[in-house]
Amino acid sequence: MTCTQYVGLGSAALGVIGTAILFLTSYVLEPLAGGVFGSDEVTEYNNRIRAKNKRNRKWQKTGFVFLCLSFVAQAVASLL
Repeated sequence: MTCTQYVGLGSAALGVIGTAILFLTSYVLEPLAGGVFGSDEVTEYNNRIRAKNKRNRKWQKTGFVFLCLSFVAQAVASLL
């Protein structure tokens, strides 16, 4: 195999990883409960939702980085 083919395969692998991460974490972020103010249970629930949404946003950014890297690798492969 040539160097171009290796870079192309790496690009495809990065694309698959990025797409899978985005697919698994691309659900709509959960809304916060706001019907009752001042309740400890609601505050605890909202804190859990904030943590879960933050984790999903981190994974979405990671998946997007993998996709961008696959495009860069494909550009490099086309220049080789």
